[in-house]
Amino acid sequence: MARVVESILFDRSAKHKILQYFNKDLDSDGYIVEVDTGRKVLTLEGEELHIDNFAGIFKGSEIYIKSDIASIVKFLQSTT
Repeated sequence: MARVVESILFDRSAKHKILQYFNKDLDSDGYIVEVDTGRKVLTLEGEELHIDNFAGIFKGSEIYIKSDIASIVKFLQSTT
């Protein structure tokens, strides 16, 4: 049985609004952080995520996806 993977991917102009919706902000170096704690969010690989590499957030969670092909493929493989 095939599993449907739903995700949200968006362009640069929507990044800040999406992050605000999820109660996230940017630190002075451009890394995505939790508004309440200032703690940096991490990708599936455990990497801190810079706004320039931000591709999206998986629906129903806060799994942050880096915008390179290897990270996207790894994410898709992990959801099947």
